[in-house]
Amino acid sequence: MAKATFDVKTEATRAFYAGVGVNDLAVEAVRDLVTTAQKTVQRTVTILDPKVLGEQAVTAVNARIDALSNDAKARRRAVEARVAELQDEAKGYPTRVQARASELVTENIAAYGDLVERGQSLVGRIRRQESTARAASSAGTTVSKAKTTRTQAVGTAAAGTKAARKSTTAARRSTTTTRKKATTTRSSAKATATSARKAAAETGKAVADAAQKVGD
Repeated sequence: MAKATFDVKTEATRAFYAGVGVNDLAVEAVRDLVTTAQKTVQRTVTILDPKVLGEQAVTAVNARIDALSNDAKARRRAVEARVAELQDEAKGYPTRVQARASELVTENIAAYGDLVERGQSLVGRIRRQESTARAASSAGTTVSKAKTTRTQAVGTAAAGTKAARKSTTAARRSTTTTRKKATTTRSSAKATATSARKAAAETGKAVADAAQKVGD
């Protein structure tokens, strides 16, 4: 086995160089730290520079103004578009209103025609019902008897007046005749009243029957 040799001069030189290398490494490290610190300080100074701060503020304000302006323009365009839509709708209103008015007129005319037809039908049914016919007949009879009673009453009154103008004997005969006529007139009046009551009853029944037909 070969025996290692130790050269004092060589080892001393190596130790010297190693020390120099350590110093150089330390200097390099310090230099890097100084450079980094200088950059940090410079950046901080730049940030705190009033001119830089002013420029940054102006930039931020301008950006905000631009954003607000763009937003306002967008809103204005939206409003203008809505106004245009409303104007277009307003232009169509007269036509739609006229069309609706025509529809309402047509509907009202149709409804009026239906009411007329319904009324005619109801009146026809009321006229054709038996109670209406009896009421009309009774009313006609009552009117006829009333005319007869009136004629008889007028004749009786005239006979009485004439009898009053004649002599006593003749007046007695006329008075008897007048009494007979008055009796006849009273009988006729009673018959007229009876006929009127019957006509009223028939009319009431006709009205009741007609009321039942309303709404059918």
